[in-house]
Amino acid sequence: MLMKIRIFLLITTLALIGTACKKEVAGNDNLTPQQGFVSGRVVDTQGNPIANASIVVNNTQYYNHNILGRTDASGRYKLELTPGSWYIRGTTEIKFDNKRYVLDLYSETDVAFSGTEGAVRNLSLKIAGERTGEFGDVGYYGGQIEVVGLGIDTEAVELTLQPVGALMDGMTGKSLTAKPDRMYIDDVPLGKYTITARYGADRKPLRLRILDSDRAYGSSLTASFDPAYSGAQGRYKLNVEVAE
Repeated sequence: MLMKIRIFLLITTLALIGTACKKEVAGNDNLTPQQGFVSGRVVDTQGNPIANASIVVNNTQYYNHNILGRTDASGRYKLELTPGSWYIRGTTEIKFDNKRYVLDLYSETDVAFSGTEGAVRNLSLKIAGERTGEFGDVGYYGGQIEVVGLGIDTEAVELTLQPVGALMDGMTGKSLTAKPDRMYIDDVPLGKYTITARYGADRKPLRLRILDSDRAYGSSLTASFDPAYSGAQGRYKLNVEVAE
């Protein structure tokens, strides 16, 4: 009788261990490549999960042939694939300064994969930095500032940008000072800034305003980025007009 009890307890213990192992594997499923599926996790700049991010699995051979999905509360996704060659893109929506932004996500491994073999592709939020990858996604994750002014050499203009509150990712920004390359300052971390301008070797203060706005010129300008063009998503710009 004692032997039977010991055998029963041993079987029960092994069963519990097996169940625990199965749960652990299931919990890490999105981190292990699985044939016929692409999975991964989406996080912000602090490593926190991003829920409800939009995931697009694009076919490398056929235009507008894709598979759509969204991340769950833990920032994970898992999508079933068909045979072929695929790559990942993703976006997330952020409300900032009473505006709605759709930001492109950075793919940590931006190379094509086989639908038959499956893959893991993790993505993350970036509000600045160069876009890289083999699928033509060039430029920067940060915003662009275009500087114009009647009779003013824009390359002699110096802008100072002071962050107003946290940046778009919730992190604390830094004061930036830069001169345009011809007319443009690229890859400014997305956020809201108070901007001042100086001109020439003597750094004469300039007046400034949003281009083509009804605002009067002022000694400073406080603004956040807008879509680079009507309907644009993932590309943001601030058009600044300066005057002596």
